[in-house]
Amino acid sequence: MQIIVNATFLINTIRIKSELLQLIQLSTIKNVAEEIQNELGIEIDNYNIEILQNESGSIDLSNDKKQRLSSTDVSLLNTGHKHRKKCILVSDDLLLKNTAYENNIKCYTTPEFMAFLLKKGTINKNQCITFLNNLKKIYIRTRDIDKILKRIERW
Repeated sequence: MQIIVNATFLINTIRIKSELLQLIQLSTIKNVAEEIQNELGIEIDNYNIEILQNESGSIDLSNDKKQRLSSTDVSLLNTGHKHRKKCILVSDDLLLKNTAYENNIKCYTTPEFMAFLLKKGTINKNQCITFLNNLKKIYIRTRDIDKILKRIERW
């Protein structure tokens, strides 16, 4: 399964110094790599991240709200759409996530993605909880993390 990530996911993961970037193969698009370079001054060449070609023109953007998506978000969605049968898109932008869902692209927020990795056995429970607790210090919707942590306690 190919995992295509947006800039927010990568920036947050880099900021909390997560080992996740060494554990799993991630993919993104050139626009995202450039955003990270501009935001953090970090070139993602230092990480195990595949750069995909930007794709264009395959998703539905007919809703007025969707017109607020950035060109990078639209490229991510188009790339996710092209690979939708074998990929997961990871984004904490709810408009992007909802648009992905409407276009049959599997998309998780960062906390949901961590729970997915735990369920699949890619990471262990301790790695997942540590990541989420570190993320909680900088994440925009900490209640989302709390929900996932409560769910994990029952597993």
